[in-house]
Amino acid sequence: MLIGKTFIDPLEMPFSRRGSYISLANSNGGSNQFGKAQLFIATSRIGGGALLGTMDAESPFRQVRVELVRNGIPCNCVISTTPYELALESEYGSVRFCIGDFKYLRCVGRDNLSVRFTPKSGMFGMGGIADLYDGTIKASFGNGFLQFVPIAGTLTQNGFSLEISPDKDGVVELVAEEWLIDPKKRDDYLSYDECVARVKADFDGFAEKFVPSLPEKYKDIGLKAAWTVWGLTVIPDGETVYKRQMVKMMRLIFEGAFSWQQGMHAFFLAKNPDFAWEVLLSSFDVQDEHGRVADSLAFSGAGVASMKPPVQGLGLLWQMENFDISKKPREELEFLYDGLEKWTNFYLNFRDVDHDGIFENQNAGETGWEDGSYQRLGFPLACPDMNAYLVLQEEALAKLGRILGKDEAVNAAWEQKSKDTVAKIVDMFWTEDGWVAVNVITKERSEPTSLPLYCVLVLGKRLPQHVIDRSVELIFDSGEYDTKYGLASEKLSSQWFHHGWCSGSIGTPVQALIALGLEYCGRVDLAKRVAVKYLDTLIDFGLYHIHNPFDGTQEYQTPMFFREESMFLSGWTAGCCLFFAEHYTK
Repeated sequence: MLIGKTFIDPLEMPFSRRGSYISLANSNGGSNQFGKAQLFIATSRIGGGALLGTMDAESPFRQVRVELVRNGIPCNCVISTTPYELALESEYGSVRFCIGDFKYLRCVGRDNLSVRFTPKSGMFGMGGIADLYDGTIKASFGNGFLQFVPIAGTLTQNGFSLEISPDKDGVVELVAEEWLIDPKKRDDYLSYDECVARVKADFDGFAEKFVPSLPEKYKDIGLKAAWTVWGLTVIPDGETVYKRQMVKMMRLIFEGAFSWQQGMHAFFLAKNPDFAWEVLLSSFDVQDEHGRVADSLAFSGAGVASMKPPVQGLGLLWQMENFDISKKPREELEFLYDGLEKWTNFYLNFRDVDHDGIFENQNAGETGWEDGSYQRLGFPLACPDMNAYLVLQEEALAKLGRILGKDEAVNAAWEQKSKDTVAKIVDMFWTEDGWVAVNVITKERSEPTSLPLYCVLVLGKRLPQHVIDRSVELIFDSGEYDTKYGLASEKLSSQWFHHGWCSGSIGTPVQALIALGLEYCGRVDLAKRVAVKYLDTLIDFGLYHIHNPFDGTQEYQTPMFFREESMFLSGWTAGCCLFFAEHYTK
């Protein structure tokens, strides 16, 4: 019986490559066991905030079923992968697939097997297949088409399926190219070997920035993390809204590049400094007339009706502390200053209803911690961590302004405002029992049970030492947050604990922001403790962005968005993994 050998299991993350919207996936909730593996060509041209209106709809992801066929009968198969290729393997032979060009998938088989492609039925049960009379056939593919181009073998249509049968030498070769408009056959295509060589050069060059310097223990997970980030990286291609490279969150469910994640990738991915700089800039490519940064960018639109926390200042300060950004092109520095200033002023102008210099969020989504226990207070809701991020943006504006030679009175004003806000944060949100949130209308204060509020520690030594010391004591000495697998996002004994996203589970941004905060507070020992525990969890249970605080397994292994039975690996988590392994384990 065959057993698939996978670098990345398509059940963990569909197989793709940087810049491509073609993916190869196993069935929803499927198996790679012999006889159960099912391969689909999938489209990633979905996602972002647009998903939220169709959470319960059938997944539009898997579009074309792929089967190996011998003597007219589909073969039992398994799926194997390397970083560069996917193989569909049977007892009678295999066919290999590679996404060598961003726009097309190429496959080759040399074992006298046919390959059958069955597109998802279109409207009224029609298959959406059309012969283009140039030797190629097109089929519906999400909101576009796949053009099937035979290179070796004979391509035919049988009902609602296409099948390529071997030539006299037992060979099949085919290109499946994605089109958003009517397909037009190219004059030339890369050979299969050229496709593999191109992917290998691209990924190996990316991974070389991160993996070789990692301690041996983390090289394997580091390579998978690098592949995850690389595979979820989008590039400007003239067909999308992307103006720069960005890192998407994950396949299908959150198939968008979220702005606050780009702010964190600015330090997560700093071993590739040019890339990290580019994703930081990308946060400001879409802002509305008030300066609000788009929550997420999907391939064809922006989530402009929502937003996420302003962590871009944190990312910029990290860049300024670790690199000489004065050498960056002036137009990029001016673009960043302009975007950051508008983003900061948005909060000051539109999210401070009582005009006390502390801003409030108006809904749970704006906090990034959508099910945090303190959300029960209602809105407008003021939180210490949110205002800490704005402090860092104000400070970053002062420092970047000085690099650019801005009016020193303006720079000094931003600097003073950041210091004043720190004092207000401590006065409003700190209690000896821990950090709390406040509803500014009812004046009700949350119970001090939610760890995301402790991300205020990113202020580091700007906070009073006694506040730092007591915060550390509450996190690590109570036994309520510090689990074997990482930091739980809610006190384990809290009446509000229910796993969730940030109401008890172990999530990526909590680990990242708390670890960085501890480092800035002078507790590198504890930052390393957080990082190593989390890395061990990722090694043992996968690069998922939510883990169970009691056994480390992936949370949400039940049908939810798009009726998917589990989430896929996360680019957010993979970036954090690379940062933790590089920054805290040496």
